[in-house]
Amino acid sequence: MRIAFLCTSGLDNASPRGRWLPLASELAKLGHEPHLLLLHPTFDRMKDGERDFVQTGVRIQHVAQMHVYGLPGERRYFGAMELARVSWQAAGALTKATLTLKPDLIHICKPQPINGLAGWRAARALRLPFHLDCDDYEAGANRVSSTAQRAIITWWEDHLPRHAKGVTVNTRFLFERVQAQGVPAAHIAHVPNGVSDDAVEPMALPPAIATWAGCPTLAYVGTLSTVAHGVDLLLDAFALVLRAMPEAKLLMVGDGDDRAGLLDQAQQLGVQHAIHWAGRVRPEEARRWFTLAACSVDPVSNTPAMRGRSPLKIVESLAAGVPVVTSDVGDRREMLANGEAGVLVQAGQAGALAEGLLAVLMDASLQVQLAQGARQQSAAYRWQALTKRWLELYHQNKNAGS
Repeated sequence: MRIAFLCTSGLDNASPRGRWLPLASELAKLGHEPHLLLLHPTFDRMKDGERDFVQTGVRIQHVAQMHVYGLPGERRYFGAMELARVSWQAAGALTKATLTLKPDLIHICKPQPINGLAGWRAARALRLPFHLDCDDYEAGANRVSSTAQRAIITWWEDHLPRHAKGVTVNTRFLFERVQAQGVPAAHIAHVPNGVSDDAVEPMALPPAIATWAGCPTLAYVGTLSTVAHGVDLLLDAFALVLRAMPEAKLLMVGDGDDRAGLLDQAQQLGVQHAIHWAGRVRPEEARRWFTLAACSVDPVSNTPAMRGRSPLKIVESLAAGVPVVTSDVGDRREMLANGEAGVLVQAGQAGALAEGLLAVLMDASLQVQLAQGARQQSAAYRWQALTKRWLELYHQNKNAGS
């Protein structure tokens, strides 16, 4: 079966890298022909061979410019007129690429305007139904510049699911939301984010922080954002951790639009000396950074955007055998096996988050216990098994004949 996945970003973003590419790779192993049709944040700077290539059995085609310019940490947001032009051109390029491909099945990755329009147009032209993947609460998780832009995103997110043949979601919050929009439960598949079966090799301390050997260390691996991720909450909590444990250290791995503001916050809190800002790392290296820490952290508040997220940082930490400290928001209790693979604290409270982090850092036996639970729980989030859930929706809808 030839499958076209229509995405609004490139492999530098978490969803294509951590969800659709590994899923497509498993589909390729099963004899299917998956194609990722992507946009790219610096499409004009891509070199020969970077726009169209095959990786792990999946053909990857970058076809146009993304709706923002530049990688996280160096992004430029388009003005209204330029955004409209870039979006229209991107939707046209995705439509053309899909029509040229002539797939057996179209799967729109995120209910957003650009790929939503492209998938809908291509499906009509090819007389195919389309499927839709919802992996975020888009209206709450995206950084938008105007109420009009938010209204457009909201309209697509609210209306596109009910026109899809089947809908995949990565959280139970999104399952219930899509069902409330009128999509029958039988047409929805809950497929959380996962990881590959590859073993995570331990990482040596980088030379810049060689003196950290033996220090109680926390790790945050993800986007440096205060909108979609509560990294500012983490810094407030870490300041409290240092008061109780001055030798504690914090690894900040990743980049994002709020990096400069977070650096300023760390300076103001007086915690900069105990933080290593590793910056952007290659996707295949991300999981190794977890092995340097006693626990990882997923700082969240209880918002619809946070309830709608299946954090890649959690499943990658579990795969590395590193417990997670986070809050009982959305599916996180389930992901941590009701606290057997990490510590759950009150959402949105720096003091509660600090207490949870200290509970792990100060108790070596608890670290060992939770690490064992993390490794065991990781088995539930392997793409080899999760892909079967995804395929069941395709086969079920095919057999339904409608």
